[in-house]
Amino acid sequence: MKILIGKDIREADLRTIENEPVRSIDLMERAAVAAEKLIVSYSEQNSSVASFHGFQDVPEYLIVAGKGNNGGDGLAVARLLSDRFGNSRRISVLSVFPPEELSHDCRINFDRLPAGIERYEMDGDRIVRSSPVPEGRARGLFNQNTVIVDALLGTGVSGAVKEPVRRAVRQINSVSGLCRQVISIDLPSGLPTEPDILISPDVVVSDVTITMEFPKLSLLLPETGRFAGKVAVAKISLDRKFMKSAHSEYCALDRDVIRRLMKPRGEYDNKGTHGHALLIAGCSGMMGAAVLCAGAALRSGCGLVSVRVPAQERKVIHISHPSAIVSPDPAPVFSSLPDNLSRYSSIAVGPGLGQKQDTVAAMKCLLSSMSPDKHKAFARSGAFEPHVKTLVLDADALNIISFHPDMFGLIPSGAVLTPHVGELSRLLRAALSSGFITRDVSSAEETPVFGDFVCDSRNVPATSYYPWRNDMDKIVLVRALCRRLSSVIVVKGAHTMICAPDGKCLFNMTGNPGMAKGGSGDILTGLVAGLAARGYDSLSAAILGVWFHGLAGDKAAASYGIESMNSSDILEFLRIDLTF
Repeated sequence: MKILIGKDIREADLRTIENEPVRSIDLMERAAVAAEKLIVSYSEQNSSVASFHGFQDVPEYLIVAGKGNNGGDGLAVARLLSDRFGNSRRISVLSVFPPEELSHDCRINFDRLPAGIERYEMDGDRIVRSSPVPEGRARGLFNQNTVIVDALLGTGVSGAVKEPVRRAVRQINSVSGLCRQVISIDLPSGLPTEPDILISPDVVVSDVTITMEFPKLSLLLPETGRFAGKVAVAKISLDRKFMKSAHSEYCALDRDVIRRLMKPRGEYDNKGTHGHALLIAGCSGMMGAAVLCAGAALRSGCGLVSVRVPAQERKVIHISHPSAIVSPDPAPVFSSLPDNLSRYSSIAVGPGLGQKQDTVAAMKCLLSSMSPDKHKAFARSGAFEPHVKTLVLDADALNIISFHPDMFGLIPSGAVLTPHVGELSRLLRAALSSGFITRDVSSAEETPVFGDFVCDSRNVPATSYYPWRNDMDKIVLVRALCRRLSSVIVVKGAHTMICAPDGKCLFNMTGNPGMAKGGSGDILTGLVAGLAARGYDSLSAAILGVWFHGLAGDKAAASYGIESMNSSDILEFLRIDLTF
């Protein structure tokens, strides 16, 4: 799913109107229909329909509408909700602008509002009724059942939010804690589509954002995505020809992308056909990471999995995963390489490894053995070749490289690096300080800071803990390191970002906050290594691994709950299967 940026977002609407052809008001209706279905699916969970007129348990919808297309979407949603529920739900509209200031299409939807919808308007800081309230419903707009639908501002926002929208944004944020949910249409109002400009301190904080056709970049990055809550995409069939031709360096992963990447399994294949993954993980007393990593590799579809662990801990693997082959290291830590590395199709190193001196030396030996003059270049075609190596680096392997930056030059092309934010920070600091990559000073100086907000709209620089100034600067640095290494970097977190050597960034749309538990990353490492052994090229293995890892996390959350799920639950639900 391509993510458009800048003027291309508006251009996609215009091309659809021109080429389909379809009237702008009808395209607005299409967007409203898609949004209304998702709003109902999120807000009506656990509602008691039996409470037909009491409203103690069922949602009450309040649409807060601006004057442009986003406001028009919201007004159409109000009408559709009224058509769906009739008198069984309280549905209200708060118009922030008078009717004469509404855009043409927005005004049409304002005039289409049914008589049964309660209408309110802003009078300075006060909310006043502009229509009679039906008998029995004269109660506060904001209560524990209120679902606020934010339809104030859509795409194209830049700079500070102006009155009267600013008052409305602040009103929503001030009462959201009392309400059932805040759902934004397309973007939380006040948030720009791309975080490359100064952001207003007045942004709606949403529980759910229903975005049209494709996610906007700001919804997928940590510093701005925190306003969005859960992101859902409402497909509205924008002009396919334009969507295909528009250039973008950003993409969101969906089932179509995954389906195109997946390889069939041949009827006459054997275990040798699907590769052999070597996992170097664990040390004495720290074997949980190795167990999780091995379990994921065994779920990947590859033919064989070997695990290099301290000989004294070999029974842990034998008992937990009898399908795996144990490659014993004589020391209590990773200290030496197994014989004949050429037998392995992929190698993963790092989970639970520790950073002892013997391990540092063994890491350097491993990287040296995989230098370009020692093995073939990685299989960009994805075809399985017995001596092609894909190296997956995680956890302590990344930390060792950060503390010994001379190892950067030993990382083979086509490697997959899977850092979390702390490991990424150390890697980039080491790469910058050692001169392995350089920062474009001119562009860095022009990059605005939006890490922290204060009420008088001044910007306070984000903490210096990280070597990037903001999320866009982080992407610039990650791209630089990807290009320098000719490798793939997986930046783990919400909407995990996969950066390819050509600079393209792909964002994952599976997963949930419950996956932020120890061991989740170890599972991803084993899964990516297993997929690479199975015959996928480095980028495809990373994409598939991240997507199916997140999908398993969603299954685990549905079964155990976000708070109670743990990493072993992710492993339990791990399947490389689109029908699961």
